[in-house]
Amino acid sequence: MSEEIQSFSIEYLEPCAYLYVEVFNSKPWNEQWSFNTARTRLFEITNTPGFVGFIFKQDELLGFLAGYCKQGQKSKSFYLEEICVRPDNQRQKIGTKLLDKLMQTLTSIEVKSVYLLTNKDGQAEAFYTKHGYQRKQEMIFMTKKF
Repeated sequence: MSEEIQSFSIEYLEPCAYLYVEVFNSKPWNEQWSFNTARTRLFEITNTPGFVGFIFKQDELLGFLAGYCKQGQKSKSFYLEEICVRPDNQRQKIGTKLLDKLMQTLTSIEVKSVYLLTNKDGQAEAFYTKHGYQRKQEMIFMTKKF
């Protein structure tokens, strides 16, 4: 099996939406995505200015990541909006390879930081911590429902 990482292009939108539903409707997230809502979400992300994304294939699509660059007052940052790996292929370094490709790309375009949101104290936080991400104590996530 040959593995490859490619840029996330529009041709991967639907396969990635199916993967998104498979991953996030399963444990530990147990969300309720439909194919249409997942496709819309990914379409919006891919059409955000500064979009950067990659897919991981090994004969078939096994994972992807997507986000976008944002200009700050002194430097650019990258918001890692989504990373997704097929459940039965997790813990096989696919996420690590996607992050490595992302970091190479961001370094080449002079992005200075990456940020993301994830559930605390779970498998995802442990993954990001392993790769050098830290909780920001001076920042909080706030929401208002209506």
